[in-house]
Amino acid sequence: MKILIAGHGCCPGVGSEPGVTWNWAVHLAADNDVWVITHEHFKPAIEAFLAEHPCPRLSFVYTGRLGWFDPLRLPSQRGIRLHYVLWRWRVLRLARALDAQHDFDIVHHISWATVSAPPLLWQVGKPFVWGPVGGGQVTPGAFLRYFGLSAPLEMLRTFRIRLLSMLPNVRRAASAADAVFAVNRETAQLLRQAGAAEPILFLDVGTPAEVLKSPPLPRPVNGPFSVLWAGRIEAFKGIGLFLEAAALVTSPDIRFDVVGDGAWEANARQYARKLGLDGKVRFHGRLSHKELLSRFETAHLFVFTSLRDTFGNTSLEALIAGAPVICIDHNGVGTHLPREAAVKIPVTTPAEVASRIAQAVSDLAEDRVKLARMAEAGLRYARSVGWEKRADAMQAHYKAILARRHHVEPAPPSLLPGAAMPDHSG
Repeated sequence: MKILIAGHGCCPGVGSEPGVTWNWAVHLAADNDVWVITHEHFKPAIEAFLAEHPCPRLSFVYTGRLGWFDPLRLPSQRGIRLHYVLWRWRVLRLARALDAQHDFDIVHHISWATVSAPPLLWQVGKPFVWGPVGGGQVTPGAFLRYFGLSAPLEMLRTFRIRLLSMLPNVRRAASAADAVFAVNRETAQLLRQAGAAEPILFLDVGTPAEVLKSPPLPRPVNGPFSVLWAGRIEAFKGIGLFLEAAALVTSPDIRFDVVGDGAWEANARQYARKLGLDGKVRFHGRLSHKELLSRFETAHLFVFTSLRDTFGNTSLEALIAGAPVICIDHNGVGTHLPREAAVKIPVTTPAEVASRIAQAVSDLAEDRVKLARMAEAGLRYARSVGWEKRADAMQAHYKAILARRHHVEPAPPSLLPGAAMPDHSG
């Protein structure tokens, strides 16, 4: 197939949005001719990589400054929202010109991967794919107390998300798409309300093949028990909930480590002291990605307390490294992580969730045979979502779209690799 991908950021060897776009592009280009429209900031890294690792079926088209009015100066993120709104129009113009030259089979908008910034590529007039996309998740109301003085801003965000399905630009993109992929149930429900025919639940990330070459080291069956929390220390990441759970754990052999920095780091340290966690919870600040991976490799458990997140890539990194996950049963982790590898805590009240996290930590510290079984299940899941398999699954969906366009009966969605049947419970 001839595939056009739009991704504002695209870069080899990194994480987040640029890494996700890169992985979709390079893995789809193994079997297809792929063109990528991305920002010129990433051109040096892309061309340096391709000089050493040629990918003959992968081509890039770069966008530069949009005009004197363009506020964006990467790597600074200042002005990026206004830039992106304007960038979508530049992408549409380039896509039309490229399609006139190459006659694409599929046009796929990958990033930004948020429902709040709908693409315009449906106007190209070719089979159009949007996603995997998130952004429809909101903080449960009972947990707003963790936001302190910023709670009104979080409530305003929730109100904005509730209105998204009624906005004309979201409705046009959702209804015009031949396929819309949602990372979590909450976003799938929003897209359905916006007019998407049948959003498909689909993970937006994958496991790099190289990290699965050697199995993770087994954890000690006795002795100290290590529990890790990692991420940006922001209110919506639920660091306060994690600290409250740590305070409820009574075993002196269980230690808690926090890796990361952010706007709420000082608040988190102060709250830990207030809870009497000095010596029990250790803050390590921001570490390099390599150092963070070494922490995953020695932790017995990873606790993911985000109050709203599209998915949470750190949870997948933990499973790859052999650390089972404790998380709240919502958003992407609730949608995708298997119960054999993750303890998923129902969304109830902060006190009950903290208590159940603490109980799960204590139980697994006592039952390390069960912990080892969970680690094995987590590794199986990580292998099942390798980037090669993600790309194969996406190609199967492309073929189904083209079959429908040509009035050929495709395989039902449940038989397509990588597909999850929509959850209409919302």
